[in-house]
Amino acid sequence: MSRSAMDSSKRRLWTGLMLLTLIFSLPAVAATDAATSPEPGSYCPSPDILLVTAEELSASLDLVMRSRAALVVMDRTAAINELASAGTALHLAASRGASARTIQLLDAIIKAKAGKDYAQMLTWFPVLHTSLLTLPDNATVRAADDLIGHAEDVMQRLGGGDPLKYLSEARHMLACDGLDIPLQTAIQAQSELLEKLGQRTPPQKNAYDPLLDSLRNALAYSLGHSEK
Repeated sequence: MSRSAMDSSKRRLWTGLMLLTLIFSLPAVAATDAATSPEPGSYCPSPDILLVTAEELSASLDLVMRSRAALVVMDRTAAINELASAGTALHLAASRGASARTIQLLDAIIKAKAGKDYAQMLTWFPVLHTSLLTLPDNATVRAADDLIGHAEDVMQRLGGGDPLKYLSEARHMLACDGLDIPLQTAIQAQSELLEKLGQRTPPQKNAYDPLLDSLRNALAYSLGHSEK
């Protein structure tokens, strides 16, 4: 066999090997991309943050129980004061960690909406972007940043879609469902119960059950995932 024929044969063999390598590597790359895609609701705090959250949830639980005990003896003023303090502790628990702080800002921006006038909402975006910079540069944070950017574009008439939907999706991207869902449920239950305590007819002591159940679930998650 001539030298040129041998060189041609080697080139064909090399080309075939490269094609095979490319073909077999494609599924692996696709699988890797799918595995690293951020999943909304799975961005959970570190054990250190969860321990602080558990402390505040425990304080809130104690205040709720004090409030219920006051209601049993018909001391409605004490019941209201203790429950109001429990609400403060709950909000502190919900703000622990950089992602939780950013979620709190997102919630505030969403609540600031007044019709289709986005001027007031837009004033908060510089603070929101600054809060995002305190988070690690990873796929979840980048995905949330993209969603927030889409919302901002819509508000500035630079894009289409529902800005509140983008902001809600960004919020979920940065949330930890196992903690956030029972914690937000507890905050809502505390607010509703506080309103009932201010009415002419006081609620029954079992009116505290939804709040206590949510607190128990949030506390169980915090303690159960706080091991280093």
